[in-house]
Amino acid sequence: MKAILFDYDGTLALTNEDLFARNYFEHLNSFMKGKYSVAISSKDVLECVEYIIKNADGERNNFVRFLDCFSSKTKENIEWMKAFQDFYSSEDFESLKDLAVPNEKIIELLHKSKAKGLKTVLATNPVFPEIAIVRRLHWIGLTEADFDLITTMENFFYCKPHPQYFLQICKILNVEPEDCIMIGNDDHFDKPCENVGIVFKHVTEVNEDWIQNLLDYRGA
Repeated sequence: MKAILFDYDGTLALTNEDLFARNYFEHLNSFMKGKYSVAISSKDVLECVEYIIKNADGERNNFVRFLDCFSSKTKENIEWMKAFQDFYSSEDFESLKDLAVPNEKIIELLHKSKAKGLKTVLATNPVFPEIAIVRRLHWIGLTEADFDLITTMENFFYCKPHPQYFLQICKILNVEPEDCIMIGNDDHFDKPCENVGIVFKHVTEVNEDWIQNLLDYRGA
């Protein structure tokens, strides 16, 4: 075993995703109205997220494809990349931090895995830009230094559950899929890693014995 992949929501962070989404769109809309005098449609955002998940072309990164989609739905002459990055730098976004609770058991596994020499990946679905993902890591006491790779809108061309998302991780790390484990909570988005040969472990099945066996095997 050479690499261990961690999902964020429901894995490293115990997040009520419905509650987070409601609050996220409320704060996003409030910020855009205040700074750019424009209302944001959650429907447009979600449709563009769905678009980048289902329509990867392997040539444009996820952020570019999202912005192309979103710009086509709005008539305002706004530099949307800057607008979204401004939001993710704002106190409006930071105010959501209390909605993310650290999953201490999985975070401990992350630290132990890295100490054992495993490559560690934040394999969150790359539907947020880097600035947002890094801030979300800080909310649960982690930083970029805890990972060998973080999948973001800017550096990834595919999203889960596309097989190329998982293969791109392996290519960047220079490891074979069979030498990786994916820990996640979503059978739709995370479990398809099995289709390329990566072992999937549901977060609810991660217990002390399994962790010890994994680390003992790595240490052998």
